[in-house]
Amino acid sequence: IFPIGNTTVTWTATDASGNVTTASQIVTVIDVTAPTLTTPVAMTATAGAGCTATVVLTAPTAADNCTGVTLSNNAPTGGIFPIGNTVVTWTATDAAGNTVTKTQLVTVTDTTAPVISTPVAMTATAGANCSAVVVLTAPTATDNCTSPVTLTNNAPASGLFPVGVTTVTWTATDASGNSSTRTQTVTVTDAIAPIIPIIAPITVNAGANCTATIVLTAPAVADNCTAPNSITLTNNAPTGGIFPIGNTTVTWTATDASGNVTTASQ
Repeated sequence: IFPIGNTTVTWTATDASGNVTTASQIVTVIDVTAPTLTTPVAMTATAGAGCTATVVLTAPTAADNCTGVTLSNNAPTGGIFPIGNTVVTWTATDAAGNTVTKTQLVTVTDTTAPVISTPVAMTATAGANCSAVVVLTAPTATDNCTSPVTLTNNAPASGLFPVGVTTVTWTATDASGNSSTRTQTVTVTDAIAPIIPIIAPITVNAGANCTATIVLTAPAVADNCTAPNSITLTNNAPTGGIFPIGNTTVTWTATDASGNVTTASQ
């Protein structure tokens, strides 16, 4: 049984008279058996603020027919792995330079949602069509990874907002599909008063009691928002429609759903 390396064997020949001759023989044993290496376990981690993760690898086990196995890998310096899949190659090398390799998969995922600022509330005044075009002030969005963040909202495509309060939801989505939402209120007010057409004067003859009972015809009113039949129309005509002789000015008042008021005299 010869050890690895060179062994010098000395042969000695002795005759019957005791004369001796020696000769040497070199026996070289070389190691050509590569180490054995277990399959490394796959590793997973979650990315932090820098879109990376520090991973302490679980090393495989190496064995060899001879002592002295060196285990190395090509993992990133400091164990800092980027987002995604990284294949780490482990190499076991014995004293004779025989090697064996195995690969280990390290997967880093991004589960951190973007950070979205609070959108500013918006206000506008409705126009003739009872709506307002509002150009929204978008919030800002940041993410732990440098990939672009997509910012979307559910505002009307036309940018036309109706009278009242509309809640717009902003959604920030990163490249990994993580998302955050914030809401923004858009308040459109109606500041346009109803329109009362010119009301024709009425002339009648007094009766026996020097008065006249007149049933007034309400004017046709219009508004940018409120339907005509929903506008409150009042007047200060005498009770019972009994008018005295002479000129009486009746004031008609139209009030829309937003409280805007218009008056006209008859």
